[in-house]
Parts: sequence; structure tokens; C-alpha cells
Amino acid sequence: MLKDEMKLLAQMAAKYLLEIENGSEPSLENENEEKARISTECFRIKKSWTDLLFSPVKDHVMRRYIGFQQQIILETADSLYKQIESSKKTSAQEIYPLLKVSDFLLECLLGLKDFQLQYFNNYIDDGGKLPDAAISTVRKRMTEAAEKVSATLQNVELDVKLRACICDYLGDIIMMQPDSLLNYRSAEYLISFTETIAVTTDFTDNRDLTQIVTEALFYMNFNHHNFFQWYQETIEVRKLSLRPQDQLPMLMKQLLVLKSMPVMTSMSFDPKVQPINSQLESWLGEYIKHETVHLEMSEIELPDKIELKLTVAQLALLIRLLYEEDVFAMKNIAALLRFFSNHFMSKKQEHISYGSMNKLYYSGDQFTGYAVRELLLKMVAKVNKMFFPT
Repeated sequence: MLKDEMKLLAQMAAKYLLEIENGSEPSLENENEEKARISTECFRIKKSWTDLLFSPVKDHVMRRYIGFQQQIILETADSLYKQIESSKKTSAQEIYPLLKVSDFLLECLLGLKDFQLQYFNNYIDDGGKLPDAAISTVRKRMTEAAEKVSATLQNVELDVKLRACICDYLGDIIMMQPDSLLNYRSAEYLISFTETIAVTTDFTDNRDLTQIVTEALFYMNFNHHNFFQWYQETIEVRKLSLRPQDQLPMLMKQLLVLKSMPVMTSMSFDPKVQPINSQLESWLGEYIKHETVHLEMSEIELPDKIELKLTVAQLALLIRLLYEEDVFAMKNIAALLRFFSNHFMSKKQEHISYGSMNKLYYSGDQFTGYAVRELLLKMVAKVNKMFFPT
């Protein structure tokens, strides 16, 4: 059974609050001894929490427990902060030592909050509110980071609309009202966002950073509506710049790029919205369907498939060998198999189904292996003849 490690600190805070509120003679005998007692208890709590990291406690239990302790820190810290701020202006001088100890306890509670963030980041409730006492410091850090990145973006080569999209988000942070609430998620995401953009744009030359900034925004799952809209418009502009017969292949290639784009789904600008890659994949998939129908209705002939002198089984095995040797930069075998099914035909089958390709990818036989090996040996012999003659 997991213990409420915060119980003693919560009781001490309640005692201080009652004495401050009543304006009674404080029971505090020695300020330094009381602070030492608080420090000792905080050290014990950190050790107890750390021991849990090496215990067999299941993740869902740990998440519930850390969230419970996080809530106690929040409620205790907010109560102390409110009373301290009020009492500093109105209280009698004799309770100043008690206010100092209460202030010290508040600092220690914020220290426990930071300890949870550092070592239990995967277990805290990232939708939970930050303690009021920490908000001004966190907001200042967020504002400074946003202002710095906004200024940097004005001096780099970047798509104008993409720059505006990022600066709109940063501007909302800079203009945030002082009394607005903050949760862990929004604060952590903004700091990670600005740090990543700062590193991504840290070049001394005049190279165009649009592509690498776009990849960084995907990685950070920047599922902001303006970014989604910018990406759509970019695809549209690129499509219109091509000849009609080249437009659909470009869209299909772009869909493969989207599927291979790494996205950190554990973080997001808006957790209530789908990851940015999922949104764009759905949109582009529907767009491709629409364009395909449009081409068929216009009687524009789609590019022919490339015929191979291989069976489907041999093609599947060859793809597997190339994939396992990291020849393909994309690490999505399902997308690769679909691509080959759509763009190639075997010597026996004009239409290769994804299902048969997927099945044969994992279940090749010895006869198929022999045929592919002979092909590879011929290729090796040809390379030797071309570049390493004896």
C-alpha cells in the first residue's frame, strides 16, 4: 500500500495557516529548527519517491499515486501562497517568524514540484494546474523564450507564411494575461518548442530553413490549425506548379513522406486534437482520391505501372532484404509494400494486391530464396567485372 508521503508537510502547513489566520500567538519556538525539520522531511519524501522508481509498482498505479501527491502539493502551496501574500501586508510583527517559516515551506513545496517534473515526468498529470506561486516565474521564462525565438525568426531565411504561423503562436504566449492559469503541459511544450526552434535555426549562413523547421514542427507534433492550413496550401501551390500528368505522382509521394515523418505523439500543442501527421494524412488521402476520380472523369490516362521480370514472391523477398539492410530511409514497411503494389506489376500479375505482397513478405519459400540469390549473385558478378577486374 503506497503511503501519503505529503501528510506531515500538509499538517504543518494547516497549522501555520490556522495560526496566521487567527492572529494568535505562534507556537513556533525556533525558526531555524522548524526549517531544518521541513528540510529533513522533504529529503525523506524525495528518497521515498525515488525508491518507487526501482520498485515493482505498475505504471498505472504509479501514475495515479504521483498525480495524488501532485494534487496535495498544489492545494497546500496555493493555500500557503494566498495566506502569505495577504498576511505580509496586514499581520502583526510578532508573527513574522511564522511567515518566514511558511514562506520556506512554500519554497520547499515548489522544490518537490520540480523534483516530480525532473524524475517523474512520465507519471505527473500534465493537465494539472501549476501552483500559483510558480506561475509568475514560469510565465516570465516562457515570455523571454518566446520573445527570443520571435526575434531570431526575423533574421533567418524561412517561408513567410510559416514564419507568421510560428510567430502567431509565440505572440499569444507573449501577450498572455498575468492572471491566466497555466498547466504543466502548456508550459513544458512552449519551453521544448522554443528550445527546438532555437537549435534548428542556429545557422550562420543564409540557407533556406523552411524544410528543417517544418520537420521540427512535425517532430514536436505542432498540431496548430495555422500550421495545418499552411501545409495544405504548400501542397496546393506545389501541385499547381507541375504538369497535370505529374501532379498525382507528386501527391502520392508526399503521402509517403508524411507517413515516414517522425512525430513525438507523447507531446502536442493541443492534446484534444489529432496528431499533425494523422490530420494531414487523412486530408491528403482524401485529396488523392478526389484527384484520381477527377483524372478518370477527364479521361486522362494515369502513368502505367512498371513491369518486372519477377514473381510477387521474389519481389517481396527482394524488398525485405533491402529493408532489413536499411536501404530505404523510410521505416514504415506497410507504406513501402503499398507503394510497390501500386506502382509495379509482376511477370504473372498485372495487379499486385497489398494483401498478397504483405503475406509473401513474411513467408517466402526456399525456391523463391534460390531465385533471388541467383539474381543477386549475377549482380555481384557484374559489379566485380565492371569495377574489380582480375
